[in-house]
Amino acid sequence: MTRRACFCSLVLTLLTSCGCSGDTPTSPTTTSSTATTTTTVASPAFTEEFNDTVPVSGSIFYSFTVTQYGTVNVSLTSISGQYVPSTVTVGLGLGKPDAETCVTTTQISTQSGKGPQITGAYDPGVYCVKVSDVGNLFSAAKFAVTIAYP
Repeated sequence: MTRRACFCSLVLTLLTSCGCSGDTPTSPTTTSSTATTTTTVASPAFTEEFNDTVPVSGSIFYSFTVTQYGTVNVSLTSISGQYVPSTVTVGLGLGKPDAETCVTTTQISTQSGKGPQITGAYDPGVYCVKVSDVGNLFSAAKFAVTIAYP
């Protein structure tokens, strides 16, 4: 009988050890997953022209609404007037309207040209473009700005 007990004991030991592999954890493990989100930047779908006159030592702004996250391009396409050369440098800014003013978050001094002078990706919301004299105007200047946005 002892032989039989030894044999049964050996078989049970073998079965128990075969059922377990070395890769099985002995305690619970946690796994984490990370989600990757991709935000698509919409291309400009709308174009507006902002044509007005900026006074000497003054500024003027125009508001527009971006409906989805995407690229906004602002181009000062022309500037003219009596005693105003086409190469004059003025301030061009992009920002958010606040009551009766435009608080710019991007402001540059630029001449008129073909390509966008200001470009960037913006969230949906109301924005404004501001044209201002930076001290170079001797008379009021007529200008044209093109705004392209999603």
